Amino acid sequence: MKVNFALNSPQYLYKNTQIKKTNNSEPQTTSFSSYPVNYYSNSFKGISLNKLYDEYNWYIRHDGIPAINSFLKMEQPKEVMNEFLTAILSAKDRGYEFIDSIVNQPRNSDFIKNMMEKRLGSDSQHLMTFIPNTPYYNAYQNFIETKFQNAHTITELIKIRPDWRGDVLIEKFKSLANHDRLKIGNIPRVIPKEHLKEIVAYLRDKMEIGLKSDKKIDNLVLDGKTYEFKFFTEGKSSKNVFGVFIPSAGKKYVIKMESPCNRSLDKPFALGTLAKIDGYLTVNRSRNSAPLCYYDHVRNFSIYKYIEHIPVDDNDHEISTIRKKLPDFKLLGLDYNDTVGFKNLFKLDSKTSDTHYKLEGFNEALDKNEWVSVDNDHVTYGNRLQPSLSKYHSPLPNAMGMFF
Repeated sequence: MKVNFALNSPQYLYKNTQIKKTNNSEPQTTSFSSYPVNYYSNSFKGISLNKLYDEYNWYIRHDGIPAINSFLKMEQPKEVMNEFLTAILSAKDRGYEFIDSIVNQPRNSDFIKNMMEKRLGSDSQHLMTFIPNTPYYNAYQNFIETKFQNAHTITELIKIRPDWRGDVLIEKFKSLANHDRLKIGNIPRVIPKEHLKEIVAYLRDKMEIGLKSDKKIDNLVLDGKTYEFKFFTEGKSSKNVFGVFIPSAGKKYVIKMESPCNRSLDKPFALGTLAKIDGYLTVNRSRNSAPLCYYDHVRNFSIYKYIEHIPVDDNDHEISTIRKKLPDFKLLGLDYNDTVGFKNLFKLDSKTSDTHYKLEGFNEALDKNEWVSVDNDHVTYGNRLQPSLSKYHSPLPNAMGMFF
C-alpha cells in the first residue's frame, strides 16, 4: 500500500526546483542520476533496490515531488526503508539531492523529522544526524562543502543557516570578489552609493557611547534629494541606531552603526553577527523580523527596513509570551532568548513596512496578532536535520548568557 503523503503535509512541500522538461515533455532530474554499484543486484527482504528506486524516481520525476517527500511517500518495512536510505545517501549526487530537498524546507524540519521516525524507527542511525561518519552526516557534509564551493553570493550560504563562522564567510567572499571587504545584501536602490557614503560619514559624527541623549539631527540634502533622520536612544552599548527617511521616495530605513574597530561576525552584540541572523530571517522571508537590506563589514554598519513603532500591549513580559508572538523564529530553528524587555518588539500590522505583505504567512500572522523583532542579539540556532560542522559553523553567541 502506498501512503498518500500529500494528505499529511502542506502543499508547498512539493515545489521542486530541480525538475525540468525535455523536448518530449518527460520530467527529468537535472543532474542526479547515479546509483550504487549494486543497483541491479541488491535486495532488501526480497525487494530489489531497483524496484525501490523505480518508485522513488517516479515521484521525483513524474510527480515533481522533492526527494525527501518522495521517500516519505513510500511504505515498506522499517528495515527496508533504512537500507534504501543508506543507498540513497551513499551516492553523492542522490545524497545531495536528498539533503537539498530537506534544507529547502526549513519551516518543515520538525514535520520531516517526525515522519522520518515513523518510516525508519526512532532508533535509526539516520536520525543520529550529529554523529560523524554516519550516512546522513556524511551526505550533509558533502552538501555543505558543495554549496560552499558553488555559491555565487554570501546570501546563498546564509539562506541555509545563520551560524557560519565569520572567517569562513570572509574566505568565501574573498574568493568571489578578490578582496576581503565583505558585504551582505544590497544597498537600497533609492540611496545612491555616493549618497550612502556621505550619510554614513554624517551620522558617525552624531554617534554616542553608553547612555544616549535624545537629540535632533538636521536634514541632509544631496543632489537635491532630502534625507531626514531620527536618533534612537534605547540601549547602552556602543551601537547607534538612526532612522533614515526619504520623503521624495516614500521610503524609510534604519541604519545601525558601530566603530569599525568593533566589527565582528562572531561576537555577541556585533553588527556582523546580527547580519548573519537577520540575513537568514530576511532571505527566508520571515514576517517576525525587521528585514536586513545591506551590511558593510569593513565600515561596520547595516541598513534595515524601517518598522513602524506600534507598541505591543501585552502585560505579560515572560519569554514564553515573546516566543509565541514570534512563531516564525521557532519554525526556522531559532530560539529567541531576550528576557530584558519589550522595547525592541512591535506589533505586526498592515502598516509595519512597505514590503511586509510579501512575507511568509503575513496575512495569517495579522489575524494572530504576531509581533516583529528589530534586534536579535539574543538568538540561538539548532536544527537536528542540519548538523553543525566545525570546519564551517560555530554556535551563535547568545548575548543573554553574558548576564548570568
